[in-house]
Amino acid sequence: MATETELREQIQRLNQIGIALSSETNLDKLLQLILQEARGFTRADAGSLYTVEGETLIFQVAQNDSLADRQEPFKPFPIPLTKKSIAGYVAITNEVLNIEDVYEIPETAEYRWGGQDFDRRYGYRTKSMLTVPMIDHQGAVIGVLQVINCMSPDRKVVVSFSPEYADLVRSLASQAAVSIRNARLLSEIRELFDGVVRYSTAAIDERSPYTAGHSRRVAELSVRLARAVNECKEGRLADVSFSPEELEELRIAGLLHDIGKIGVREVVLDKANKLSGVYDGIEFIKARYETVKRNIVIEGLRRKIELLEGRLGSQNGDPELAAIDRETERRLAELQEECEFLERSNTPGEFMEDDKLARLSEIAHRVYRDQSGDEKPYITDFELHNLTVRKGSLTQEERLQINSHPLKTLNILEKIPFKGPLKDVPYLAAAHHEKLNGKGYPRGLTEKDIPLPARIVAIADFFEALTASDRPYKKAMTPERAHQIMSLEVKDHSLDADLFEIFFGQKVYDGVYGT
Repeated sequence: MATETELREQIQRLNQIGIALSSETNLDKLLQLILQEARGFTRADAGSLYTVEGETLIFQVAQNDSLADRQEPFKPFPIPLTKKSIAGYVAITNEVLNIEDVYEIPETAEYRWGGQDFDRRYGYRTKSMLTVPMIDHQGAVIGVLQVINCMSPDRKVVVSFSPEYADLVRSLASQAAVSIRNARLLSEIRELFDGVVRYSTAAIDERSPYTAGHSRRVAELSVRLARAVNECKEGRLADVSFSPEELEELRIAGLLHDIGKIGVREVVLDKANKLSGVYDGIEFIKARYETVKRNIVIEGLRRKIELLEGRLGSQNGDPELAAIDRETERRLAELQEECEFLERSNTPGEFMEDDKLARLSEIAHRVYRDQSGDEKPYITDFELHNLTVRKGSLTQEERLQINSHPLKTLNILEKIPFKGPLKDVPYLAAAHHEKLNGKGYPRGLTEKDIPLPARIVAIADFFEALTASDRPYKKAMTPERAHQIMSLEVKDHSLDADLFEIFFGQKVYDGVYGT
């Protein structure tokens, strides 16, 4: 029997354990800690912990000091929740079982011990066993705590667990049950939150299938770069270290950085060519040119008929007929070349110099007659406005729409009550197009206003946009070409130079998507 001093020390230890349990949120670590502490103050050589999952007990943890070097790695497994096993009996009846020798359980008992095979296999002798239910604050049994083979103070022989130990272990089990419930609740909240984040990211991808996976890759690249910073031993970032909580904040910011694109029209997000919409408008222009070509052919045939009618019976019209054919062919060839010029002008890779813009303006002032005889322009004012975009596929108005998405991201995320380690997610996510020199958007932040995590997301987003192979409006760049482009941004003091060097020096991008 424990002395008064020993009991006082055990109660004090129990309080300390309660504090330790309340601070551990990782469920796997918590279960190990519960059993370890229960064994510690009961001098138990071994122990097990089970959790109740519906109509099943899950054998979650097994510890054994005597067999620490001999046991195979333990993997949780289910057992039936019935009174036939000691753990099942305790879970169902809510009773404490303090057994002096498991090999001498009375035949009248409803439960049996089934570890004889284990003992024979490892040459172990299971004897005393204390098994208590783990009851949460709502009175529900959520698991079973079992300590095995109480050792004498000199650790030489196995003795019975004292009644005082039973009370203490039951008290510990109750504290542990609440800790397990809280850890599970926290895990469920995290899973729910992650589900919302994944759904939000998927919603962006659904609206813009050409950028599907972009947010996930930016998040992965951001976390990889932050971890590379943690490994940096020299330079300005040598003393910077991102904690697991800060890495998680960075991951969430990367996943949600483009959520503001929900507020941008799909035809703008996915504008592959200058005239892209539901259909590519260049097809309407090509159809018009076919009409003009038809008119030229008809005009040539009409002229030939008139010539032949005026010279019936004469062969002198043949050279003039040939001249009409040559003129028709020349005009058709010019129209074909002009149509091909318009097709090239429609692509975002065609840079529009002044002479090309002048030619577009000249074409826009010409008219033809349609099948109804009405005059129509070769290209409309709307088409001219889009085709005269010098670089890329977006008009100034559409570019402003795209550039508004970070501000929309901030407005959306600010409405989500991010707390604690995630409190800066909205601001990190919304700053991915800001530049250190103040020339970024949407707020024109300068170097002193852009924190290191936001600079990380900016580099990840820039690299991913350059190297992605799923964009209809550009070809994917190699990492080497992306390095050349981004180095110009570093020289212009747009991107963080130290992060840039780590990103490419450590090849942070390797394996993200085949780069």
